[in-house]
Amino acid sequence: MIPLRPTADAQAACLFGNTGRLVSLFDMLSFLAHDFCKASSLIGQLYAKVRSGVVPDRESLGRIAGELGMLERACEPLELTSTLAQIRRIKSIFVDGAANVNYADLARDVIEVQIRLNDELQARKLFILTPGEAGYFDDSQFSPKATEYFQDAIFDMTEAAKCYALERPTACVFHLMRVTEYAVQEMARLVGITDPRPNWDPVIRKIDNELKADYADRQFKGSYDLLAYMSTHLQAVKVAWRNRVMHVGEKHTPEEAREIYGATCGLMRYLAENLPKKGPQLCSPLG
Repeated sequence: MIPLRPTADAQAACLFGNTGRLVSLFDMLSFLAHDFCKASSLIGQLYAKVRSGVVPDRESLGRIAGELGMLERACEPLELTSTLAQIRRIKSIFVDGAANVNYADLARDVIEVQIRLNDELQARKLFILTPGEAGYFDDSQFSPKATEYFQDAIFDMTEAAKCYALERPTACVFHLMRVTEYAVQEMARLVGITDPRPNWDPVIRKIDNELKADYADRQFKGSYDLLAYMSTHLQAVKVAWRNRVMHVGEKHTPEEAREIYGATCGLMRYLAENLPKKGPQLCSPLG
């Protein structure tokens, strides 16, 4: 992620150099940079034509009207109030027409939109996301089956994705830990632990005891592979993620967050595809 400082270079990059890329405000408002680029380009063309003595035709004015409308909608969530005031002041001329238009004055009024836009963008801090980062910002990357089965975890799935996109790997892993705890709760329910918020140790211990028992003594016959997978993953998560994230001073790198992200997505998908459907019985055997 490349931070754009509020400088003239930042304005130029936003308006002219990043077409087709997602730009996100620090407060998570987002807009498409190419909308600003297109509007700015047409405004510049109109200004240049009028300054050279060319009277714009109806088609050119219609295009400008459409771009001003788009620019108005894009400026509203960014609270670019000065730019909005100037757009609304002159938009009616393009939409409704006006008799005896002084095109030199109109060109000056139009270029004022771009000047105000530049000025107001100086007061904003912008962040550019790569296409890969934008994919996480817009989509948690968890499978549809996982989000359907673990609906209560969707908030943390979404927040983990946004933290990863914005290069906050430790926060990302923290949310992934919370996602995994929903899996722990569901596994606890399936093996007969009635505590609604169980600790990891009792769940791991119950599963491991089941795996070590002779076949005749097993409570959940036919579910050995599922339980073995859950035990292996929980042991790894407990040691590598949960214990570290909950201690002050521990940090995760982007590479670690990506690895943990993939493992968590895999776990949640596997459980959603292989666990029995949720039901009212807390202690029903799996097999």
